Amino acid sequence: MESDEALEPLRRVLLERGPVGDPTTVAAAVEAAQSALAGGVDTPRLWELGVLPEWDALEARHLLSELEQELWPALRLPVTAEARSLALARYCLRDLLDGRLEPLAAAERIGYELWHPDDPESPLWPVRSWLHRAEDQLECCGGPSKELLTELHALAVQLLAGPLA
Repeated sequence: MESDEALEPLRRVLLERGPVGDPTTVAAAVEAAQSALAGGVDTPRLWELGVLPEWDALEARHLLSELEQELWPALRLPVTAEARSLALARYCLRDLLDGRLEPLAAAERIGYELWHPDDPESPLWPVRSWLHRAEDQLECCGGPSKELLTELHALAVQLLAGPLA
């Protein structure tokens, strides 16, 4: 019944929720529900979320929690903080490669929010290293050079094909 591809936007919204369980935006949650419905996933809570008005963040939070429980086996959400960070880093890197996220914004999110400083063995370490060089160029040259941006794209491809696959 549940298509893995159809659930991908819902999976991302659930991973992106903040510490209090609020979706990044209600619009993103509604869009994820509509995508899952269009992909063949059919539950009453998805229908409720799919027509929710943008001002109803409280109901969105409630419905997302219920959907997470209801679809838990199909969603295969990471259970540890490290696994969650790696999953979100995959999304950031895909967004970078697809042009939906600016290189510096993607690197900052990965380097400051998702990379755990207490894990020097993290596959995200090279992004943090790239970010330090980009910040140096930002201070002295107004932004990262073309070569450095190309390096980040190559690093994203490498990480998505290797340790973050």
